[in-house]
Amino acid sequence: MSSKFLFITLIYIVSNLFSNAHVIQHGTLEDLLMTKDQFNLGNLPLNDNITYYSYHIHVYFLQKNENQTNEATVLRNQFLQKFNVDSCNDDCETWCPKICHWDLNMAPIGPHPIGSWGIYLPLEQFIDAVNFISINHGNLTILLHPNSGRPKIDHLLNAFWIKSILPLDGDQLSDSAPPPPHEN
Repeated sequence: MSSKFLFITLIYIVSNLFSNAHVIQHGTLEDLLMTKDQFNLGNLPLNDNITYYSYHIHVYFLQKNENQTNEATVLRNQFLQKFNVDSCNDDCETWCPKICHWDLNMAPIGPHPIGSWGIYLPLEQFIDAVNFISINHGNLTILLHPNSGRPKIDHLLNAFWIKSILPLDGDQLSDSAPPPPHEN
């Protein structure tokens, strides 16, 4: 009886993954990466300690789709209120002393291919913020990436995606960023 239950449960899970587009049904590993950028990681020593100083959350929406734009705006307002988030005021691109947000982008910007809004996330708030966004994202795609001072690698190799993977423009990302002020 239990093996039949496990089999039915497995079939249910796999069918949900495919129906919700969480599994890419064809293509190669290169298609999964969705970038033409080539990374030469061979010159990184094995003991190279990469430090994650913070994270960014990017919430994507089809900016010409009224339903998705509304959903993204509602989620943004809920997030800002729950975490008492102020504007980054363009002072915090990579490093900031506290959680903050950027304005709604109603068009592609930088490496981001569609409308988006973003949050600068200190490590101390990672668990609560990711928990909230993963539960409440609805129909929206989420990119969560670390900030290690290597923007291209952070966005394209070390990122987490919720719902779907979107192709980012790696040419818009630099190979390195300055360390946070407290690390100088």
